[in-house]
Amino acid sequence: MTMARIILLSVDHSLAGRIGDAMQGRAAVELAQAVTPDLVEGPCVILVDRDAVPPERSIATALSAATEGAAGRPVVLVTGETAAEEILHAIRSGADDVIRRDAGGDEIATIIGRLLNRSTADHGKGGRLTLILGADAEAAALVATDMAVSRARTGSSTLLIDFTMPTSAAEAYLDLPVSYGIASAIADIERLDASLLSSTLARHDPSGLMLLTLDGGSGAEPAGIAPADIAALVRLLRACCGDLVICAGSLRHPGLLRTLASLADRVELVCAQSIREMDACRRLLERIGDDEASLSRTRLLVWDHQPGILLDSRRMGEILRTSSTLPLPIDQIRLRNALNAGRPLGLEAAPDRYIRAIRTACGIEPQRSSKSLERLRRLLQRTEEPAA
Repeated sequence: MTMARIILLSVDHSLAGRIGDAMQGRAAVELAQAVTPDLVEGPCVILVDRDAVPPERSIATALSAATEGAAGRPVVLVTGETAAEEILHAIRSGADDVIRRDAGGDEIATIIGRLLNRSTADHGKGGRLTLILGADAEAAALVATDMAVSRARTGSSTLLIDFTMPTSAAEAYLDLPVSYGIASAIADIERLDASLLSSTLARHDPSGLMLLTLDGGSGAEPAGIAPADIAALVRLLRACCGDLVICAGSLRHPGLLRTLASLADRVELVCAQSIREMDACRRLLERIGDDEASLSRTRLLVWDHQPGILLDSRRMGEILRTSSTLPLPIDQIRLRNALNAGRPLGLEAAPDRYIRAIRTACGIEPQRSSKSLERLRRLLQRTEEPAA
């Protein structure tokens, strides 16, 4: 996660210490005299200490200057004046919030934590986001899980979000009990950070992968969650992880799908060699936007690819207008056994053709063994000898 900072425009070391203690190491507190471009690189919150504003300068002018230099970062006024008129004046002058100078640690942490998360989502250096779509929700979840496991095994901090309803297929494939879901994460969004994630999310020990599901282990779709809440959560989680893999699963809300696709670095469309499934996938692409910019980031993953089927991957890619295609050959018996056993194929020491294709999709280049290189060298030598 990108380290967020708190810039305190003050000379009061005692105040800086209280704020630092309240945040419990979540963000470093830096004293400064003015907001300069080098201070606002990355996510941060600007605190203006009213007691540090010279008498000849109005608080409105000080807040306006801080807001102008903050480049979209939140600005907060720290003041001993708590009258409603004073607070309203500060908000009208550009402050995002006001903290009482004698506020307790919980109040300070709540206000600054919420604004830090907003700044992190807007200005943090987010990790890679991959969106997995498919008409077959289970197939999409299996692909997403194996991709996420493969990324996690490289050492990347990886989070898989599975929107498969009513229960998570990824949870079954990983054999990982989940008790913390999307609704809980949205409720915690104001204090959510990398530390809270690591302590609350279900973690798959063999790979290090973290898992967040829609149902949170309840077996029921949560109520009262708006698409905007999910989008805001995804933006924040992306800033907390090196890799974020999202299985759209059963999501069909056009606005939310379009938002998730716009945030993604890569969209993977899982589709079998079936006219009916292709038609369903075409409708999915229409929901996320089938313009050239969106399609250029979309790759077709041909699920259970069979060379003998006349509807081949090249023709499917041309019809769906994806930027590229990648066949996924499946050993159905091996895959079903892996799903039933709760051991993803991405963990196998000897990867089959399917996992090699998954690793190619992830951008993980297979390493050539020294024996393979030696055999290739001998073959080249034999080829050159007759010509000599």
